[in-house]
Amino acid sequence: MTKEQGKPNGWTTVLRWSARLLGLVTIGLFVAFLIVSGAFVFPALTWTSPQGWPLLIALAVAIAGVVVMWRSELVGSLMTLAGAVAVMGLVCLGSGTDMLFCAFLFTLPLLLAAVLSLGCCVRTRMAGTSQEA
Repeated sequence: MTKEQGKPNGWTTVLRWSARLLGLVTIGLFVAFLIVSGAFVFPALTWTSPQGWPLLIALAVAIAGVVVMWRSELVGSLMTLAGAVAVMGLVCLGSGTDMLFCAFLFTLPLLLAAVLSLGCCVRTRMAGTSQEA
């Protein structure tokens, strides 16, 4: 392998670390929410409401995807994307479609982290196939 092939692509590194930092900020906000409001929110959660346990589980899948993203970009970003879309769907299911924009803004950091990580994964795979050719 030559020095040119072993050199990491600058934009790929920027994408990777942008996704990671955005994910860490999102995890930090979620943990802060759990610390401040968890004792009041958890007893009120139910399985019958889409904004109860199902919403919390979807958010946990998205947060777990951010953690997995550090090890496996493709799997983690797909988990984060699926969890964020599920959160948006559950918010709209429980509150109506007029809350779609609010749900989108709520999940925007997770969606951005997932898209950045997917972009990094695609760039890494494309660079690998072009080196083999």
